[in-house]
Amino acid sequence: MTGLGVGLTHVPGAEPLLDACADLLEVVEIEPQALWRARPDGTTGCDEEALRRLADLPGARLLHGVGNPVGGCRPPDPRQTALVGELAERLGAPWVSEHLAFNRTTGRTAGPTGRTGRGGRSEDGFRTGFMLPPRQTLEGVRRSVASVRAMADALPVPLAVEIGTNYLRPRADELPDGRFVASVAEGAGCGLLLDLHNVLANERNGRASVGRLLDELPLDRVWEVHLAGGFEHRGYWLDAHSGLPDKELLALAERVLPRLPALRAVLFEVTGSALPGLDPQAVRDLLVRVREQWRPQPSPAGLALAAPVPWPSPALEPGDGPGPEEWEHALGALTIGREADGTLARELAADPAIALLRELVTEFRASALAGTLVHTVRLLLLTLGEAGVRALLDDYTRSHPPELFATEEAMAFAAHLRRTRPRVPWLADVLELDLGLVHVRLDDAPRTVRLGTDPNDLLAALGAGRLPVAPAQGSFLVRLTV
Repeated sequence: MTGLGVGLTHVPGAEPLLDACADLLEVVEIEPQALWRARPDGTTGCDEEALRRLADLPGARLLHGVGNPVGGCRPPDPRQTALVGELAERLGAPWVSEHLAFNRTTGRTAGPTGRTGRGGRSEDGFRTGFMLPPRQTLEGVRRSVASVRAMADALPVPLAVEIGTNYLRPRADELPDGRFVASVAEGAGCGLLLDLHNVLANERNGRASVGRLLDELPLDRVWEVHLAGGFEHRGYWLDAHSGLPDKELLALAERVLPRLPALRAVLFEVTGSALPGLDPQAVRDLLVRVREQWRPQPSPAGLALAAPVPWPSPALEPGDGPGPEEWEHALGALTIGREADGTLARELAADPAIALLRELVTEFRASALAGTLVHTVRLLLLTLGEAGVRALLDDYTRSHPPELFATEEAMAFAAHLRRTRPRVPWLADVLELDLGLVHVRLDDAPRTVRLGTDPNDLLAALGAGRLPVAPAQGSFLVRLTV
């Protein structure tokens, strides 16, 4: 194939930006999880209307997973992999990508020190609510290779893995960042997605320099590059996708892109929350600049897929440090605010990045709730204030691990509110309204809810940012529609 070119990643709400840049788009990358709807019966459906709108945009299509990473001990979810494969065939995507990270832990038996062992207590696996760095050891390579192969073998198109952001301090018992990624890519026989903002953020936060990382990577496996913006917070440079790339990143791209012989696509990433403050003309200027710096070179039909390279000594000897499962449990537990025992947990807890990760997970979960239970969250804020809502969220997040989909998080939080019964007037009715609207979107069908308060009084007041004043009471049947 001759290559794809330059384009944008799609997030909900990005349609005006995509329209403004339509004449420059050569490729649009879609996050499939943003199009999925998790139904209460456990099935997952696709937002067909959004998919039709995306199909009408110019250029080629790529798929970039954001919820089914391939860097952990727990294999990627085969149901999600199957859905990605179906979308790839429907959209004609030449490859798909996923993150070299983990966001779920496996079940295990833990001894009294927190290390895996016989005779200990049983611990269930859980979601972390955030993509976390895998264990960068020989055994970590082996487990990541197995995870990558599990997804790659189930897909109808090739797979590339993204080099993620790592806020943790480097450890003496781990492989260098570039060597770890190279070993996984070569061992699995997959491609690479080089997110230049990720690796620059890693350098700024004290990990490997971009130059050393590139020297260690098999650059002929890089099919795709991401560009993004971030900002400084609590002494860290966050991979926030919060705006345009800065001057240092643009200069880095100008140096690096010509070094990538297999490069086929360069995408600009931005989050939905940053879209309102983004100047479409500035994005157009970015796309033009990248197109002037780099054009895809002709290549044989299909992607160059080198055979997997056997990795020597795939297992660690006893005493070589914590294994990947212990790493994932300790890091995952600390990230979501759970207690974790053992030497490794104490070492990780001393890393200031743990407090940052906890904050990011909490903010991410709060954002998911604010976007789904809109009126409920507004009522809680107006009644309890920010400090009260923060305490309520802290209690919820400590007792319930993160969910993958925002709708699942909403259902879980609603169950928590019904169980704890905070003293908030009209909460039951407002919650019923919000949940009804969630079900309407999930089922794409009308739904009727019964309330004890006039919904017009409730919605008018909350929509204006104030509490209702003596809303009418009674029995109200409300039909909610799409």
